[in-house]
Amino acid sequence: MPRYLFVTPYYEPFTSGTVAFVAAMARRLAADGCAVTVLTTDARRAADFWLPSRDAPLPQREARGGVVVERLALRHPWPAPYAFGVLRRAGHWLARRRLPAAVQRRALRRLSRWMPLLAGLTAALARLTPAADLVHIEDASWDGLLCAATDAATQHGRPLVVRPLMHLGDASVQIHFQMAHQVDAYRRAGAVLALSAREAAAYERLGVAAQRIHCIPMGVDAPPDELLDPALGAAFRRERGIARPLAAFLGAQTYDKGAFALALAVAALNWAGEAVDVAFAGPGSDDLRAFLARQPGAVRAALDGHVHLLGVVDERTKHALLSACDLLALPSQVDTFGIVLLEAWLHGKPVIGADAGGIPELVREGETGLLVPFSDADGLARAIRRLVTDRALAERLGAAGRARTLQEYTWEQTYDALLRAYRSI
Repeated sequence: MPRYLFVTPYYEPFTSGTVAFVAAMARRLAADGCAVTVLTTDARRAADFWLPSRDAPLPQREARGGVVVERLALRHPWPAPYAFGVLRRAGHWLARRRLPAAVQRRALRRLSRWMPLLAGLTAALARLTPAADLVHIEDASWDGLLCAATDAATQHGRPLVVRPLMHLGDASVQIHFQMAHQVDAYRRAGAVLALSAREAAAYERLGVAAQRIHCIPMGVDAPPDELLDPALGAAFRRERGIARPLAAFLGAQTYDKGAFALALAVAALNWAGEAVDVAFAGPGSDDLRAFLARQPGAVRAALDGHVHLLGVVDERTKHALLSACDLLALPSQVDTFGIVLLEAWLHGKPVIGADAGGIPELVREGETGLLVPFSDADGLARAIRRLVTDRALAERLGAAGRARTLQEYTWEQTYDALLRAYRSI
């Protein structure tokens, strides 16, 4: 029986595209008769990494969908939550210094032990790695897990697969994934998984052999028919009193994700007399609220009654929003793929993406959606106006996106590609 160990900074009930991928792949491996263990943290949400959670603790060990999940407790050194930011910035500062490569790698690896600080990580890897036939690491931005698991796989002679999830924004974004000790781990892996050709090219520039880079996009499972029922969207609108055209945003409500630019675009449309609402679902509502509070009075007035902050939502609410909206916007510079685009397409909705990162490989301009420059609120406003006023175009783009998703981006196709990558090493 093949045995697989996934090492990931977060897992269910944490919600993210990474979690969706690991859960989908791990459960398919288990269904195929493999023994699968996921080693992760006890985080329920992003803030749990730097601030102690007040929620009831998650089980340290449990079975979910045929997969064994082991969770390590996050530690929060004094003074939380500030220690996390200080240590992260120290690592980035060090990575920018011109130091001998060996010295820099050694210093960065020392700092990485705090990213994240986990109780019992070394012991857990020493126990689980020898029992695995292959080690798969997710999300290199948490470089402490990346380095520890890479060392364990090397020490025990286990094949190593790394899916770094490299963001391809500006230099301040890329540094989260391109520090010397992270690049060393990529080069040591038997296979490095990329979500797009742009990401694959970035690894090749960093010295990873081309034959060890595998481009494996994300996927989705078609939701149950009840979640695709237009009545769900009608109820969503009715409960919130939304009668105007509605743009949807799913994800962290940050500058890099394009949430701030989207809010400004909606303000511009309303200021021009073109009434449009926007609904934001996902973490970071406080960040967006703070940004909006800093805007001039005219912007705040233009958005009054037009912004709906939903916070983190469950699956039913997410699909209700996608059913209710006229379009989904993901004007992000940090998405290498964008699974929410696939989810919108399953509802037949047109999408707007930033011409940045891996999004242009997924969104075909004028065929499955529209592209705008990152942080261009005026361009985003024009794209929104185009979709809400040209219903024929919106329906054509949404239908084409749905057809492409069902043909090219299912979890079964992702799983087949992952197995090929595993077999390559």
